[in-house]
Amino acid sequence: MPARLIRIDTALAAAFGPPPRWLYPDPVEVLVLALLSARTRDEAAMAAHRVLRIRFPCWEALLDADPAVVERLIGRTTWPDRKAQTLQEALRALQAARGRLELDFLAGLGVDGAAAWLQKLPGVGPKTAASVLLFSRLRMRALPVSTGHHRTAKRLGLISRRADAEAAHEPLLAMLPSDWDNDRIERHHWLVKRLGHDHCTDRRPRCGSCPVRELCPSRGRIRPAPEQRIRQLALPLPGPAAGLRAQPGPIRPRPIPPRPSFIAGEPPEPSSNPRHAPAYGEQSLLSRPKPSRGVSDLASI
Repeated sequence: MPARLIRIDTALAAAFGPPPRWLYPDPVEVLVLALLSARTRDEAAMAAHRVLRIRFPCWEALLDADPAVVERLIGRTTWPDRKAQTLQEALRALQAARGRLELDFLAGLGVDGAAAWLQKLPGVGPKTAASVLLFSRLRMRALPVSTGHHRTAKRLGLISRRADAEAAHEPLLAMLPSDWDNDRIERHHWLVKRLGHDHCTDRRPRCGSCPVRELCPSRGRIRPAPEQRIRQLALPLPGPAAGLRAQPGPIRPRPIPPRPSFIAGEPPEPSSNPRHAPAYGEQSLLSRPKPSRGVSDLASI
């Protein structure tokens, strides 16, 4: 299995190129970003993280903030009401356990001990704990398994189809070669994540352009998406035959209908059609004389 994983990683690296450079900030910063990124695109999670950082220059100010304000600030993420509550609860638990908001002490606990300590915080699971250990300045060996990573690993046959996302962390991490450092693991995580985002989507994946389609055992079992979607609208009437198709003629301006005389302010012309002539005893409303203001109209009583 590691040899097949290396072949997949090599094919993805040849197709997608090098990943972007990662920054290794404070572990608490990564914890906040990881909690915001659950079931959310990276762009929306990073934007919400920047908004929170501008509103709260220090995370201690977030502890006693109004949850409604926090929810509005992270409104672009998925389930902002739950994440606002979870974020404050996790930071309060960290403050109560350590006396301040810091996670640098995890470097002395080892990978397993640090991951177990992080998962005691509210809302922190294996993915969030692995993100803190890998992407922060702790630089510990871990592999976050997102939703797209989990889906792609199942379709590639790396893990069982019955394994959930939390149970997939340990076998996928054990599958990585022992000589891979943190930079190599980060690159692998980015490559598989991009594969799930660009090709191996949840519904109707783009198998025709997948760079690892020759290595995928699920190829042909899932209904793929068409490479080019061409939508043709139904015509109200059947068109002419191909041999009798009319040639396009010159474009002519649409004639402007004449303006009626009564709209232009001119008196209406008498109709020459006997049908439209007023009947005996009728009087046109336009020619009916208006009563004076001083005389009462007895006919209206």
